[in-house]
Amino acid sequence: MSDAESYEAIPWPGQSASLFSSVRPSPQPSVAPPSSGEVSALAAHLADHLGEIAEDADALAFEHVESFNLLCVGESGLGKSTFLRNIFAHLDPTKLHEVRRRVAAQADIVQSLEDVIARNEHESGHAQCDDVRALALREERTLLKAKRGEALQTLEDLKLAKRTQEHAVGALRSEIGVLASRIKELRGRRDAEEDDDVAAELGRQVIELQGERKAKEALLTSELRRSNLDKESDGGGGGGQTTDVVERLIKEMPLYDGARQGLDVTLIDTPGYGDLLVDTPGRSSADKVVAEVERRISVHLAQEVASRDDMPLDEEKKLWNGLVHLCLFFIPPHRMKRADVELMQRLHTLVPLVVVIAKSDTMTTEETWKFKHQVCDQLKQHVSTFRFNERSIKEVEQLHAEHAVDTFQPLYGGADGSLPWAVMGADDSQREYIWGTAITNEPRHSELPALRDLLLRAGGWQQLKRDAALKADKEAARRAKATLPPRRWGSELWRGTRVGAEGLLSSRLLSPLLAVLALVAALVVALTVRDAFHKEMSSVLTLEQQLEALGRDLSSCSQARDALDRASSAAKAERMLYERKVAMLEDDWNECTQVRKALEIDLQAIKTTPKPPLAAATERQARAAASGLEGWW
Repeated sequence: MSDAESYEAIPWPGQSASLFSSVRPSPQPSVAPPSSGEVSALAAHLADHLGEIAEDADALAFEHVESFNLLCVGESGLGKSTFLRNIFAHLDPTKLHEVRRRVAAQADIVQSLEDVIARNEHESGHAQCDDVRALALREERTLLKAKRGEALQTLEDLKLAKRTQEHAVGALRSEIGVLASRIKELRGRRDAEEDDDVAAELGRQVIELQGERKAKEALLTSELRRSNLDKESDGGGGGGQTTDVVERLIKEMPLYDGARQGLDVTLIDTPGYGDLLVDTPGRSSADKVVAEVERRISVHLAQEVASRDDMPLDEEKKLWNGLVHLCLFFIPPHRMKRADVELMQRLHTLVPLVVVIAKSDTMTTEETWKFKHQVCDQLKQHVSTFRFNERSIKEVEQLHAEHAVDTFQPLYGGADGSLPWAVMGADDSQREYIWGTAITNEPRHSELPALRDLLLRAGGWQQLKRDAALKADKEAARRAKATLPPRRWGSELWRGTRVGAEGLLSSRLLSPLLAVLALVAALVVALTVRDAFHKEMSSVLTLEQQLEALGRDLSSCSQARDALDRASSAAKAERMLYERKVAMLEDDWNECTQVRKALEIDLQAIKTTPKPPLAAATERQARAAASGLEGWW
């Protein structure tokens, strides 16, 4: 697959922050679509039913879910809490998603009860089952069937609630669409009307319909309201100042709209430093942040037993660990302070660190570019920051440029991907100014969409989780080295032996024979100490050689892993392309089916209509056309 094809094969969602269309428009079908008068009510009903089944089947469960933890750190007043509410706003599961997930979970419960009942019946019919065991199995089966009945009733209630909400959402969307079409029609008539009184009346009707449309859109927003991360939720949300470390969980958040892979995202908000009320002596905000990071590392390193029944400890620590996988460090626009660099130095060895410039909409393009390079130059010698994959950055840049309305050539992260990211956040995804509106989800206004696409769609979250695990292992090695006692027993023994020998030699009361014996003993001890020292040095050299070999093996494994990741990404992209082609073919098939049914109904109506005596030739032509159509179909 070429690079161009791989770019086009990525199904960017219509509701993504980058405002990309999730599926390319389907090409025109081989048969022209029928008008509303040509399609029968039965065919339309069948098409709606098939669409409902497809939607229901596609929304049941994810193929894979694992954890991802994001930490926001920075000075007070930079909008970290607002940013956390805004970054995944379009992907936070809705009420409808929650209902569908509950249906899937209840269906799993019913299936498990069915399996247990089947095994019970199989054992009851076995030849080795005695009468006592058969009676116990029958009683157990009776209880299981009762539980199955209750589970089935619960499942039906959940399905009914799901269908009711789906129909309500569909009806609201349909009504909004009708109102939009009506408003467009009235506007056209108003603009073309020459009579001022008639035009004014049409304008008033447009205003009334706009009010009705806004009311229905508000109702639709309420039905699709996010389930996990609303602004009025408890635990630090709603615009209040964050005074302590706060966590929010987005359970089963899809990587993009329609994805079958999701993440349990934990958003960790921290108190800002430099605030008179929050950052007080004895309760330093920076100390709280470092303590939270170290606590998570300690919990990860101390875990010795798996908490999940369906996976071993190693796999659980890889997929469901509590480490901080990404630390977004917020710095103010136009300047970076010494406190920022000092806290970065405490964190960059513990977590993957990405520097973001908050409230970047307060800077011009030239100011932003200069400040980015200043920050990069100041951090080169002191802080190691995380860099996203260069290929992924290029793909995101090209896709953003292709989907821009006008000419737009982004350069995210600079030439080598090391520059900070200029972002902005808002609860309403936009900020109103006198000169215009700055939109958080517009790539020309903010680099938040690029950061989000690199994190989720380009697979940056996997790279971050690996980097976080490596940093945790290095921290474990550093802690183990710090707890080892100093190895100075050899020098102390030699010093004691030397002092003892000098004391013996300086004593005037000892005979020359005792002095000779003392020298011999000192010589023996010195030789023993030397041999022990040489053995210890040889063991140290051996360990260093083994460490170098392990380093080479680790480098080889990393290269092989990167190659596998690239191959996996290419395979996923190709699979997505095939799935889109299949969906396009299914759409064409459904449209052809509707046309055929409409034609059959019209043909049946023609056959049953009485014909005049002089229309024999016309009748023969109709029959020939009908037989030809049936044969072709």
